[in-house]
Amino acid sequence: MSTSNNTKKPTINVKQSTIHLLVCTLLGLSIVNCSTEALHSDQSNARAAEKSEATKPDATKPDATKSTPVRNLGDRHGEDMTPPIAAEDIPPAPVLAVPQALQSMQLQPGFVIENVAAEPNVFSPVAMSFDGNGRMWVAEMNTFMPDLDGNNEEVPKGNIAILEDTNGDGKVDTRNVFLNDLILPRTVVLVKGGILYADQTQLVFAEVLAGDKLGIREVVDPTYAQGGSVEHKPNAMMLGLDNWYYNAKSDRRYKILPLDSELPAGAEEIYRNRYWKMASASTEYRGQWGMSMDDYGRLFHTWNSAPAQGEYLRPNSLNKNPGLVQEIKAQSIGGNQIYPARINPGVNRAYLPETLVADGPNKGKLINFTAASGSVVYRGDQFPAEFYGVAFTPEPAANLLSVRRIIEERGQFRGEEIYPHSEILASTDERFRPVNLYTAPDGSLYILDMYHGVIQHKEYLTSYLREQAENRQLHKYNSTLGRIYRLRWADKPLAPKPQLEDKTAAQLVPYLAHANGWYRDTARRLIIQQNDKSVVAGITRLVQQALDHRAQINALWTLEGLNAVNAQSISAGLNTAHPKVQISAIALLPHLPKAEQQVFAPRLAELAKSDYEVALQLALSAGKLKIDSCFELIKTLLANYGDQPLINQAIVSGSAGREQELKTFLGAAASQELTALLDLVGKQKIIESNFNNLVTQEQNQYYRGQALFDGRAACFGCHGKQGQGMDGMAPPLANSEWVTGTPERLIKILLHGLHGPLTVNGVDYNLPMMMPGLATNPSVSDQDTADIATYIRNNWGNAAGAISADNVSKLRAQTANRTQPYTASELGQ
Repeated sequence: MSTSNNTKKPTINVKQSTIHLLVCTLLGLSIVNCSTEALHSDQSNARAAEKSEATKPDATKPDATKSTPVRNLGDRHGEDMTPPIAAEDIPPAPVLAVPQALQSMQLQPGFVIENVAAEPNVFSPVAMSFDGNGRMWVAEMNTFMPDLDGNNEEVPKGNIAILEDTNGDGKVDTRNVFLNDLILPRTVVLVKGGILYADQTQLVFAEVLAGDKLGIREVVDPTYAQGGSVEHKPNAMMLGLDNWYYNAKSDRRYKILPLDSELPAGAEEIYRNRYWKMASASTEYRGQWGMSMDDYGRLFHTWNSAPAQGEYLRPNSLNKNPGLVQEIKAQSIGGNQIYPARINPGVNRAYLPETLVADGPNKGKLINFTAASGSVVYRGDQFPAEFYGVAFTPEPAANLLSVRRIIEERGQFRGEEIYPHSEILASTDERFRPVNLYTAPDGSLYILDMYHGVIQHKEYLTSYLREQAENRQLHKYNSTLGRIYRLRWADKPLAPKPQLEDKTAAQLVPYLAHANGWYRDTARRLIIQQNDKSVVAGITRLVQQALDHRAQINALWTLEGLNAVNAQSISAGLNTAHPKVQISAIALLPHLPKAEQQVFAPRLAELAKSDYEVALQLALSAGKLKIDSCFELIKTLLANYGDQPLINQAIVSGSAGREQELKTFLGAAASQELTALLDLVGKQKIIESNFNNLVTQEQNQYYRGQALFDGRAACFGCHGKQGQGMDGMAPPLANSEWVTGTPERLIKILLHGLHGPLTVNGVDYNLPMMMPGLATNPSVSDQDTADIATYIRNNWGNAAGAISADNVSKLRAQTANRTQPYTASELGQ
């Protein structure tokens, strides 16, 4: 654990700022660094300002137009990077003041976009949380790519700032910098006694004392974001409906518990303070940037080339049996095509075919997502009802927000565009970089805009993109800008500012039924933090009497957080007419004593035949229920839904330790699929690794390769830590002939990459992602490449032996003139 002093910047109030700043604001100027320059929003004035600045002998003047590269790490030897769009055909990208930035945004009818905060009140915002009074706690990654080489990127100057609207006009007027010494902060959440935040490496608790002063600061998890590049680190910590905190780009979850409570099964205590203790456990690996959930606790996230992806089951539903590795697969919500308002030559590999529209009126526009970021499932009450529960996804590379309707089918999600061939919001301002979205207390949608010319990290930057940035000066004025916007429906007023922080648990209970999901989530968190059991009866009545099923579900999980699930609430949940409420009641039923569970056996037998979704939850829960007829329930489920998606996997997940007992009971009633899964339990891990069959030197390679795969090389980010692949990102490595085939073929792929359609273990893949090669990365040696190959060839059931550094060196020399990633046909498929 570490501590820090309480040094912090003073509160800055716009009303008390300098006359120069006020004048700049009134003139409509964009405040970049008011002590040295102010840029006019229109193009001609911007150029004039730059010309004027060039004549000043000022040490604080921006860098020269052309930068001196250390190395363009994204380049591939010999690759043709001819720009697809002539420089004279590309519109300029000046810094726009907020009024002009708003004018650059094209909106669908009925919506209005408003600025909530801008520099000097916010800089490079990437994540935030609202506290119970509606104040924004914002993580500012203000040292991200300050120039094209990322110089001084890891200087501890990042902030957690508290932004507040004190006069009720809808705009932030007060900025209080709570922390100002962070390295690339990436998440912030409110907890009892303070906040949790993550920097470049670790998860930290910072105590918040009266007056928003810093108390103790202690490391909670020193390895939270260890390894990998800035673009591939855990982030977006979010409190789920089940009262666990989930993260994108991570396979860990966290739960805050009273100091005297028992740890959940499979969890370990990793930290405690005077307020609470923290438990950590494994979960499915998910997402890249951003995290959201629906009203039923199902998680949604993104990959850079895919919009929102949703998991049909609540997290950890299929991984409750330690003897069998099963994970929930996320489905993409709609296709990955986008419709920008301006041309997009400033993406890293725009020169590759089929990246930009080749001809016609949309020539030069990005075709598909390439930087999908923090999606949100909108759960507010300010938009029209048809927008409730839809997925919004920002695409900062194309300067837009996309929206898709989530369609739920048996065992899976799909999506459809609400605005076919257009977007809900698209800007012609190349510096508009929306990176995260949030349902706000006022019912609207908040948009975090880094307002940053460069969003590609140096580890992947190509010479092509460097030239694009320099031509339009996108590498200048970064780290000194940032905006937060509000997207709202024009014809409905915004809700007033919340005041929940000082309310008692009893006063918070009604908010569990609020129409805005933000209120429901926040009330649940605050009630659980207070740990006041006197409100259990009131919450139980809410389950029994609420007319809105969302209120009933939220109340049930609030009781779980209080460790106060009771027979009355379960009875109300099981006997309601809404399947989603029944599902939560079944999931929480094991919290009751055996005698109380047994009372509900007849109702469960009815539900086992009532609805697919309900049957699926029963399949997940039946094996651990303490009722005499639990196996009979499973038999009924199989008779009615045994051929439906996920049912058999759910039964095996929920029957840990009772597999053979269940198999004997079912006899011929067990389907072939279920029998095969039950037989696989306990055996899968025997063949998971071929480590013991390797000699000592090869075992050392295996360990080094594992560290690279999970860390610096970040291979797991696309292929998954279990080698299972990621939908929309990359095919599996487990049981892959591309991995276990000839060493030469695998080495070629690792060195130079792979793209296009291919078949893996009989399954066809044609993913938009291109696997980059390692040959041009100076930080990855031939030995590193050989170690990675050895690890993946001998893990997850693969048993293909080791590969030496000499093998890699020879293939590197033989393929030195290779300029493009391989295709499957070139490699013999």
